[in-house]
Amino acid sequence: MRFTRKSVPLTALSMLLVAALAACGGSGASTGAAGPLDKTAKLTLGWAEPVDTLNPATTGNRDVGPIDSNIFDTLVWLTPDFKVTPDLATKWEVSPDNKTYTFTLRQGVKFHDGTPFDAAAVVANVNYITDKATQSNIALGLLGPCTTAKATAQFTVTLACSTPYAPLLAQLGEPYLGVQSPAAIKQYGKDLGLHPVGTGPFAFVSYTPNQSVVLKRNEGYQWGPAATSHPGPPDIAQLTFQIVPSSQSRVSQFQSGQSDFMQETPGIFWNTLQKSGKYNAVRFPISGMGIFSPINAGSWPTSDPAVRKAIMYAVDKAGAVKVADDGVFAPSNTPLQKGMTGYDSSLENSYTYNPAKAEATLQAGGWTKVGGIYQKDGKPLAINITAISSVPEYPLIAQAIQGYLRAVGMDATVTQLATPAWLAANIQGNMSLTPLQYIAVDPDALHLWFLPGQYFNWSHFTDPALTALISQGQQESDPAKRLSIYAQAQKIIMDQAVLMPIHENVDLVMTSKKLTGLQYSGGGFEYFGAASMTK
Repeated sequence: MRFTRKSVPLTALSMLLVAALAACGGSGASTGAAGPLDKTAKLTLGWAEPVDTLNPATTGNRDVGPIDSNIFDTLVWLTPDFKVTPDLATKWEVSPDNKTYTFTLRQGVKFHDGTPFDAAAVVANVNYITDKATQSNIALGLLGPCTTAKATAQFTVTLACSTPYAPLLAQLGEPYLGVQSPAAIKQYGKDLGLHPVGTGPFAFVSYTPNQSVVLKRNEGYQWGPAATSHPGPPDIAQLTFQIVPSSQSRVSQFQSGQSDFMQETPGIFWNTLQKSGKYNAVRFPISGMGIFSPINAGSWPTSDPAVRKAIMYAVDKAGAVKVADDGVFAPSNTPLQKGMTGYDSSLENSYTYNPAKAEATLQAGGWTKVGGIYQKDGKPLAINITAISSVPEYPLIAQAIQGYLRAVGMDATVTQLATPAWLAANIQGNMSLTPLQYIAVDPDALHLWFLPGQYFNWSHFTDPALTALISQGQQESDPAKRLSIYAQAQKIIMDQAVLMPIHENVDLVMTSKKLTGLQYSGGGFEYFGAASMTK
């Protein structure tokens, strides 16, 4: 999904991405020496996570985002440095009260089923996302309070918000708001995810569950985002996303030439393959909250602030990354990652690795060590760390955290769960902490994790001051004021120790030397509409 590594639900994600892409030449990565193009090329991609659904309105999967970004266009194109540029909308205006957005739409665009794109199509998509029967996941959250769409002319549409919502324009560029064919929505109903129909550079061919997704070149594509510098049809004829959850199998497939692209390269293999010089190695940071763990403030013993703070001091993040990923990722120490709007460097040293301070914090909180384990009120300090069993990195991170917590006197256990059980445990509060990721392009991502009643409030923590700040941040249009608001919000989160940052979120990509022109949109979603394969 949008929040597992690199998957977990729920969208949605580029710190350092600006620098990384600048080094590669703008919004894309030039990977490999130039040569004659192969317009018949069929690109096979080693893909790490299974697909929940290809319906952008209902998926919660991070790794479906890049697939959908090649099937569907969005109203705007978000560059890796979060600049909002035209896509299906050529221009837009915002009303003085910041509650109404008016979009002028591109003309001459057609969906893959041959039906025309226009304002009515945008209205149909918004109505579909906001319909309770759809059970939209990421997409509904990205719209925020802007849930009313109206066609005022054939190619003009307005989005009305009940309150001002500053993140809207950037979030309209996420693939979870990819525009779908209204005819397909009507025809396929609940099976829409098996029949995705967009206007994007590639059209859907087939989906074999747990095996592959195949897309073909959209020969009529003439409206690629200007920011990609490739308005016409893709140079690549076919994309096959080969679903290979096993890291070892994905590496073996890539090394044997069965795939031309491998995402989520495990750290130990990344270091080895990079040194070989046989492949292109590209680090693409994924913006948002990085790899982190909510800490459950709603259940004993992490309902005790002393325990939460002790956990923060007890874990050596660099050591955990070394165990789980051969040290290829930099530790993170703030709720919002470097490069994100709202990142606050002053929080970097909030909790440095200090086992002695962890124990001192527990003792000051009334905990007493008995037989090597701290106790309070006759109850042992028992910590339950949950981890998704299907994502190899998470159990490794959980086990590393477990070791550090045990070293300071916490009885820490790791429970590996399949995704449905893992989600249920987090929602119900049957865990102390759990590692995951969350992708975002705006600091308003914090509202999903810390406002009352939100699906992802897995810290089970709410605070009136924090709620007020996040709400202000949503409505404030002044960039400087937003920075101040989110700095205050993050300080509360860190002071209360309800979120433990772990490490930066980066997709370690290996490609064939033949692949050139690979691009990413803001948030870290692979886009192949401008890519090429040489012969």
